[in-house]
Amino acid sequence: MSILIKNGLMLSKENNLNYQGDILIENEKIKNIDQDLNVEAEQIIDASGCIVLPGLIDHHTHLYPFIKKGIPAESVCFSSGVTTAVDAGSSGCETYENVRNFLDYSRLGIKSYLNISSLGLTSLPNLENLDPKFYNKDKIKELFEKYKDELIGLKIRMSKNIVNELGFKPLEETIKIANDLSVPVMVHSTDPPGPIENIANLLRKNDVLTHMYQKSPFTILDNDKIDISIKNAREKGVVFEAADARLHFSFEICEKSLKENFLPDIIATDLTVFSMYQRPTAFSLLMQISKYENLGIPFEKIIKACTTTPAKLLGISDSVGAIKVGYLADIAIIKKEFTDVEFGDKPYKYEDKNLKSGKFVYNCMMTIKNGEMVYRNILF
Repeated sequence: MSILIKNGLMLSKENNLNYQGDILIENEKIKNIDQDLNVEAEQIIDASGCIVLPGLIDHHTHLYPFIKKGIPAESVCFSSGVTTAVDAGSSGCETYENVRNFLDYSRLGIKSYLNISSLGLTSLPNLENLDPKFYNKDKIKELFEKYKDELIGLKIRMSKNIVNELGFKPLEETIKIANDLSVPVMVHSTDPPGPIENIANLLRKNDVLTHMYQKSPFTILDNDKIDISIKNAREKGVVFEAADARLHFSFEICEKSLKENFLPDIIATDLTVFSMYQRPTAFSLLMQISKYENLGIPFEKIIKACTTTPAKLLGISDSVGAIKVGYLADIAIIKKEFTDVEFGDKPYKYEDKNLKSGKFVYNCMMTIKNGEMVYRNILF
């Protein structure tokens, strides 16, 4: 199918596009970009008043059937302009192969972090076993060799109620395995067993500290300033991710961090069925984008955190994450709707929740994956 998108505001930091123009799509790829393309196409889309972006990348999700409480991937992602999603450690080495065959039938681009715990999160509501003596190093290595195009790194949740008396030993051993495999580690940092500097000091270039704006006894702040260990971690290339879900975000921590210009490298969701479409928290990636712009982060930097940066981390920046001739036609068309909206750092039922008012929200009008229209707003 050939598709001609006309009159949209194109914005891509990767190649500095920032003007109203047209995009021609043929045979799954972007064939031409110009300010006024007079060509024939099977579908002509008038994107006047809309923003045309690279397909968004949600770097932190939990997808069904990797986990029973995972989101229905294509329906949730495509309706939010997301064309690539990353499952953040739902499966472990003993469960991944049981469910990965659905990838063969998914049009959504999907990559996964493998949980260091052999059962991953499939044991929930029983917490995963993070005793390093039970890490199955041989099986983990086997899977990374077998599914090198699917698995991108290891995931570990470092909350004190999971690691208990093990402290930071599970992370230390996880990083040793990651070193052997030459892969990054994503670390869930909410409510760690000690100062967050213990995590930051262990992390390496391209490791991901997720839930960066969480509020627990140990945060990225020290006396309302960014902790020196966090600054040092960023300097050595640690990636900081805002993936807020229901309970991994604090307006207080976020706003104090933004005053020091400590912005997320990646903005994602950490969606499960518990946070999918739930107000006033994560809801969807477009709701996250709306929240962070309402908090004052420039739109261009937010979009970079949902396209260019995760694409590079995933090793797919040569084909997605930007609007370029020859790239795959993964495209999101969104519209800024001015309306009163409410954002929260916890669900309504929590007494200690904080709420903020916003003036606009982004709505997905169309999503194109590999040159195919996979979502279209009924009013577009």
